Amino acid sequence: MAGLVRAMGNLPCKAGLMPRIGGCVMAGRRTLRKVTVDEALKVVGIGPAQLSPDGQTVLYAQGRVQSGEKQRVGRIMSVPANGGRKRKLTNGPRDGSPLWSPDGKTIAFVRTPEEGKPGQIFTMPPDGGEPEQLTNLDTAPSGLRFTPDGKRLGFVAKHPDAAASKRRKEAGDDARLFRSDDPMTRLWTCTVSSGRPRPGSPENVHVTGYDWLPDGRRAVVVCCDEPNANAEFFHSRIAVADTTEATLETVSDHLCFVAMPCVSPDGQAVAVIGGGDRSGWGGQVWLVALASGQATCLTPDLRGTVLSIEWLPDGSRLLLMVAEGMMTHLYTVEPSSPGQLQRVCEDLPPSINAVKISADGSVGFATAERPELPPEIWRCDIATGEPKRLTRENSFVEGLRLGKREIITWKSGDYRIEGVLTLPPGYRKGRQYPTVLVIHGGPAGRFRLDSSVLPGQVLASAGYVVLQPNPRGSSGYGADFTCANFNDWGGGDFQDLMKGVDKLVRDGIADRERLAVYGGSYGGYMTAWTVTQTNRFRCAVCQCGLTDLFSMHGTTDITPDFMDMYFGGSPYDDPTLYRERSAMTHLDRVKTPTLFLHGEKDVRVPISQSYQMYWGLRHKGVETDLVIYPREGHGIAEVPHQRDLYGRLLAWLATHMK
Repeated sequence: MAGLVRAMGNLPCKAGLMPRIGGCVMAGRRTLRKVTVDEALKVVGIGPAQLSPDGQTVLYAQGRVQSGEKQRVGRIMSVPANGGRKRKLTNGPRDGSPLWSPDGKTIAFVRTPEEGKPGQIFTMPPDGGEPEQLTNLDTAPSGLRFTPDGKRLGFVAKHPDAAASKRRKEAGDDARLFRSDDPMTRLWTCTVSSGRPRPGSPENVHVTGYDWLPDGRRAVVVCCDEPNANAEFFHSRIAVADTTEATLETVSDHLCFVAMPCVSPDGQAVAVIGGGDRSGWGGQVWLVALASGQATCLTPDLRGTVLSIEWLPDGSRLLLMVAEGMMTHLYTVEPSSPGQLQRVCEDLPPSINAVKISADGSVGFATAERPELPPEIWRCDIATGEPKRLTRENSFVEGLRLGKREIITWKSGDYRIEGVLTLPPGYRKGRQYPTVLVIHGGPAGRFRLDSSVLPGQVLASAGYVVLQPNPRGSSGYGADFTCANFNDWGGGDFQDLMKGVDKLVRDGIADRERLAVYGGSYGGYMTAWTVTQTNRFRCAVCQCGLTDLFSMHGTTDITPDFMDMYFGGSPYDDPTLYRERSAMTHLDRVKTPTLFLHGEKDVRVPISQSYQMYWGLRHKGVETDLVIYPREGHGIAEVPHQRDLYGRLLAWLATHMK
């Protein structure tokens, strides 16, 4: 990014230094625009880079807002691996998950031809041309992977209804027995010539991930016995599937939170991300021998969280993407040397979203972002670490007037807590600003030193200081820190947040009389909890938040183990802690105007959680509103709904923070 814009994003601006024109600021001959919600929604989403077998071309999926479309428009793009002009390969509007065939002669991707219909697998030549539909599936596919010989494609998809069941539902008889009638997700294969699907795993096993063994007939799968998130997180196992017979043989069932199976080039072992007996959470790399099932942790005592893994082509090392605090780094580790991680590509931007490696293991291709620049595709030499930016999808941000983003720390009990601080553009040292505390979900989520155009820069552009902390329970700091809020939601983690706000007030940055709090999911829980514990905040915005932990236990899709893990058991045996740490228990203390935002189809945190506290506050005479987003789940995906949500957030803050 140009030095002038970098200076605007990272340095305080003195009054009168740059002339204003309306809501813009003149910088030399350029006019820097304010970061509005509409500007923020222009940020282009970029999928993981997919490098061609010859190492010459990178594929990626692009998602952007387009007038008249509720969802972001998805297209398949390409760019030369050494840099050059990008090329649009498909017109969308709903294309994604591009994949090269092993010989580089075919590109496969998923297209949803019609909104509300299942996606289908399409193929096309890499030099362009009309894509051809390969499949005609009843349920949407994901996880596309060519077999090593390129003759077949693997994918996972829900098992379709039998003909009789389909006729019954079409006639209106669509009652289902809870849990028992939920369809399993299976591993499927289809030949590239015919596209006819064939099951590659048993009908009574739920498959969540897989990777091909070198013979192309068998695959290592991560699976469980029930088709729900609770089983996926807590009761998964590793098995080998014979896709010609649709049979499974279990290899290991001793790990939890198992994800991202990655078969070694020699086919003797599989690397996975998961948690062992020492951890209540995942985020470690385990190497599992397929012959014996023996699992070895390659990242013991890691003070971070592993986000992705990939074998170097010669099988000598694994490339790890690791969350370390608010930064993301790349490391390699040898299977024979657990714990001996070597940092690579140190000059990439501090926030990496995905990484792929070239066939010769010499170059990595990362989707990464900086505080002043949203995601782009970067090339990085593994040996020298030299980075090169390949795309300019989000270069329009160079024309926005950004606030400075930096990491700050403070002490809370026995912990050193980190937070990202975003200052309003033109921030003046010594002046106290209205401040918004933003709390992440999870609880094992994390904030990063990324661009955070939404909500960070939008709030900063509206004149607010923004604090985004990682309290105890966040990922990126090791298993002990991630588990530090077990049996203590609303305790130490709440103190971590309040001490961060105290620091900003003490440093003369935050105006103690104009504070607001906003969070979603667990961040929504903490928002609801906060207004029952203190009246220091002028207003609060609770998005898809937990307000009654007892009822949450019986209605979320990750029951019972998730809540049991965090609260030391079931509320049906001992409701004490569930009641004590629920916002609903302490409604009589609330005086803070609180806005609730919730997706109507949310199954992770059901909308009843917002209904309960909304009506409770109404009964107590506290100012409150509830906004319901039809069709939306736990995340708000439709662009008009996103625009409405952030608009309401800004309006609520403006009303109460004047």
